[in-house]
Amino acid sequence: MCPPPSSGCSMSETNRFTPRATRWLSVLALLLATGCEDPPEPPPEPQPPAPRYQATIYRTEYGVPHIRADNLAGVAFGQGHAFAQDQACGLAEAVLRLRGEQARYRGPEFVGIDIAHRLLDPLGRAEQLLPQQPQPVRDLLGGFVAGYNHYLARVGPANVPGWCHGAPWVAPITETELMAHHLTLGMLASSLQLLPGIAAAQPPGTTTPSQTPPPALNSLAIAKGKDFGSNGWALGRERTRSGRGMLVANPHFPWEGELRLWESHLSVPGMLDVYGASLLGFPGILIGFNPNVAWTHTFSSGQRFNLYLLPLVPGKPTRYYYGNEEREMVAKAITVKVLQPDGSLVDVTRTAYSSHYGPILSLEGLEWNPQFAISYRDANRDNGSMVAQYLAMAQADSLQALQQAHATYQSLPWVNTISVDRQGHTWFTDSSRTPNLSTKSLTRWQEQVGAGDTPAALVYQSSGAVLLDGSDPSNEWLVEAGAGQPGVIPFARSPQLSRNDFVFNSNDSHWLTHPAAPLEGFSPLQGIERTPQMPRTRMNLTLLTEVREGGASGADGKFTQPELKEAILGNRAFTAELLREELAARCQAHPSATVEGQTVDLTRACATLAGWEGRFDLGSTGAVLWREFLGTFSFSQTFDAGALFATPFDPAHPLTTPAGLRPAPATGEDPLLTRLGRAVRILEQANLALDVPLGQVQNAPRGGKRIPLHGGRDIEGTANIVGRNGSMLSMEPRAPQGTVINRSTNLTTQGYVISMGTSFLMALEYTENGVRAEGLLSYGESEDAQSPHYSDQTELFSAKQWRPMRTDWQDIIDHAGSSVETISLP
Repeated sequence: MCPPPSSGCSMSETNRFTPRATRWLSVLALLLATGCEDPPEPPPEPQPPAPRYQATIYRTEYGVPHIRADNLAGVAFGQGHAFAQDQACGLAEAVLRLRGEQARYRGPEFVGIDIAHRLLDPLGRAEQLLPQQPQPVRDLLGGFVAGYNHYLARVGPANVPGWCHGAPWVAPITETELMAHHLTLGMLASSLQLLPGIAAAQPPGTTTPSQTPPPALNSLAIAKGKDFGSNGWALGRERTRSGRGMLVANPHFPWEGELRLWESHLSVPGMLDVYGASLLGFPGILIGFNPNVAWTHTFSSGQRFNLYLLPLVPGKPTRYYYGNEEREMVAKAITVKVLQPDGSLVDVTRTAYSSHYGPILSLEGLEWNPQFAISYRDANRDNGSMVAQYLAMAQADSLQALQQAHATYQSLPWVNTISVDRQGHTWFTDSSRTPNLSTKSLTRWQEQVGAGDTPAALVYQSSGAVLLDGSDPSNEWLVEAGAGQPGVIPFARSPQLSRNDFVFNSNDSHWLTHPAAPLEGFSPLQGIERTPQMPRTRMNLTLLTEVREGGASGADGKFTQPELKEAILGNRAFTAELLREELAARCQAHPSATVEGQTVDLTRACATLAGWEGRFDLGSTGAVLWREFLGTFSFSQTFDAGALFATPFDPAHPLTTPAGLRPAPATGEDPLLTRLGRAVRILEQANLALDVPLGQVQNAPRGGKRIPLHGGRDIEGTANIVGRNGSMLSMEPRAPQGTVINRSTNLTTQGYVISMGTSFLMALEYTENGVRAEGLLSYGESEDAQSPHYSDQTELFSAKQWRPMRTDWQDIIDHAGSSVETISLP
């Protein structure tokens, strides 16, 4: 029957009902108005808005995160969150540095570095560049920041695990700060390494001089990649058993501090599917692969900055000559807060100076004085397109698309690129931003270097850096169409090579990317050509070019993935293959030497070298003695005839020269046996047997134990490099190494303590069914010493055990188990 004509409720009574009851009363009123009909369906419940960010994180073996989302913002959100779980300390500290706030938490010794950061002003530059970024880049930046901050909000900044646990400077970040961090990473090979010189620069006669001493000229070599290295191989269809592309990625980067790599896999169905590694705090992938192309990087030997000598106006130390005029330096008063011993903060103000080129520096031997000052210009100071380029590379569906990403953005700051596609085409380029100087300017600079007694020669011989006359306008950088930014060499004039057999780089210049097709005729600022190659480069070329039974690619000269893995971690030492037998024979013929007036018996040393297989594996019993012998030479002495080699370098035969041991003199002591005697004395001082296996001496302190490690150094000529991290800005505690016994080899009372070298390692091949990749991250995914993923992959590396890099989603789901987390943010 029909409901009664009235419910008997007043309006005020109706308002006491819940919203849902009120909606039903509205329906009842409608029924009363329209007659006795079947009641309509109730209005639908309002749906909550879709989350602004959402992603699912699958963690497979060794804690590797695979992140899936419906859009770029979501996948970056997941990546930022997963990254913060593993490495929040590294990014938090990087933001602290770029803000110029280290002195606030670390004390007065960081005042100069803070002021240098403030003068560079990456935050101000990021604020200008951020609005210019295309929307996909804004999605990546915004998503990564949201994910990082989301993790901090979940655990609380004070509860972030790892070495920064409880640090007061761990805090949420902004998009501007993340962009500024990327600008700072871009200046790694330039301004970031020149900070001590900026900090030391004060006009002559300043009453409160800088407390930062001028850095040595040879420290500028760090800015050119001296402490960083890599091997990169791209194998084309002519050199692979499958007839498809293969790639080896083998960056040698720090295992601690701000320059670690972190591994992840990102997927947006229909838009993005990329796997690889990135520097801390970088959204996306820097070294990696997608279903169609793979790429890796090596540190370029080219120049990213020029130094300029500024003649000063007499009596005016902040005024310099430029052409026919005088110019006043720009002075900027900068105030930083400084922690005092009692815990209070005081403001310290200092004035920093810049020319129209850039900041003023003070360098040892070239200190700011009444006659001149030193300034510099940085090709990467405003490089704001790195994220855009790496996104374009990640989305490339062909090698041509990868090349177009380089041409469009030209934003890779200091690396060579070695790449391959699934069809087996390879491509090399050094498209890094490089100063574009005129031929006249370069010729004049080369003449000054050749003269040998000029400031330009002093700087180049000490560091490889380029010093120009800053008063001459012809030394300004040229502006050309097609350049990534005004003043750099256009992409079209970058060294490039495409082949179907192989391309490679091991940190020497572009010249011998392939020995059958030398790249020549480029600016010396892009790399020096027709010059001796490092022993490591020569080892890489040997592995890639030898075709023989027992060689890296076997008798057929065509690589398989197992052969790639064996070659890159084979630990063959080029110097040993070249010189060991000859030195052992000389030693056996005259088994004694005089060292500091005392006779040293070399009998056991001779036998050790004669019986050594010439590798730097864990069980190698001559590697330690060989290292200490080579440690008596400078690195430069391995490049040409002289103290070590007999046959000089010949640019027509770069793979086989220099060669042969320096001959023994007709009379008197043999200098090479004397050096071997010194090596014997050093090992006796360290209480080490001459035939001690390398694995008993070389180790990495990880997770409360010392893990034995294989691998060698550049001077020894192994492809697999391990060593001690020489340049680190971080507060992160360093690996303890004991008392140094021999500084040239880093032999200590704890052995050779390793904190850098082979880091992200990958051997990849394209197959008919997709990508097969294996590798490892030598120091693990987590910076937290309490995490199982802090040392688990170091154990893998020690045992030369590779793990699969999973990209098939069913495979990922099967191996993730319960390690799956969906996160969202309204």
